[in-house]
Amino acid sequence: MHLPNFIIGGAIKGGTTSLNYYLKQHPDVFMSPFKEPRYFAYEPDNPDHLAGRGLHFPIRTLEEYAALFEGVTTEKAVGEASPHYLRSPQAPRLIQETIPDVRLIFSLRDPVKRAYSSYWHKVRIGIEERPVEDAFSENDQAVLHGLYGQLMAEWYARFDHSQIKIILFENLVRDGLGVFADLCRFLGVDDSFVPDLTVRNKGGVMKNQRLGRLYERLKKHPIRQAIDPLMPEGLRRKLMDTRNSNFEEPPPMPADMVSRLRAFYRDDIERLESLAQLDLSAWKG
Repeated sequence: MHLPNFIIGGAIKGGTTSLNYYLKQHPDVFMSPFKEPRYFAYEPDNPDHLAGRGLHFPIRTLEEYAALFEGVTTEKAVGEASPHYLRSPQAPRLIQETIPDVRLIFSLRDPVKRAYSSYWHKVRIGIEERPVEDAFSENDQAVLHGLYGQLMAEWYARFDHSQIKIILFENLVRDGLGVFADLCRFLGVDDSFVPDLTVRNKGGVMKNQRLGRLYERLKKHPIRQAIDPLMPEGLRRKLMDTRNSNFEEPPPMPADMVSRLRAFYRDDIERLESLAQLDLSAWKG
């Protein structure tokens, strides 16, 4: 039974799609052909998970999960990317029990900017119509997902610190090749390999709302989910380029909201700095 020896576990809107795409190109890396299997976040006693309400869980048994990695041959690093693991209450425990020596990668983004990106994602797919001033509160999921210090505490409690790699989204954008080479060293594969870094999962405001909504519906359709692993990389890239060309930068977040969220996150950012031994002063505003 093949199981991964590394997992990209978060965060949503933190660059995990780009990391998955870059790593798939490396000859020494095998990535699950199915992005976001979410196996370790599936809760069999959760009625919403059982009924398929809300988040989709395509892989629900260990046998189904192991089948994702049957194509492994000589690759040294075998992985998958499921950014929902970061917030899953059970994923740290289940991963520790199933793959105790796994390496864990978390790509984290300035929580204020990540929350704003998440808001515009909800607007794009039609589940958020309120202005951002009304949508954001300390209880909003988009805001709570940025409490990385709180969320990462469980991972650091269960795994040796040497097994955890935190990537800052801002560094990935500024120096993608340098971040990728450092990640290769963490995974024990050739760090001189240069991937195509031109493809990124872009977000923002839709220029053509009808086209954007159609793309989002197709992306989540069961048929698309089934054929996704078989899709040629060239076609996948063309679809991504078409999607990205429909986006433009959103308006700036209101200044008073930025100040309120900076204050909300400050203590949690300092907690993460202590846990991960990182300088996150740029996130404090």
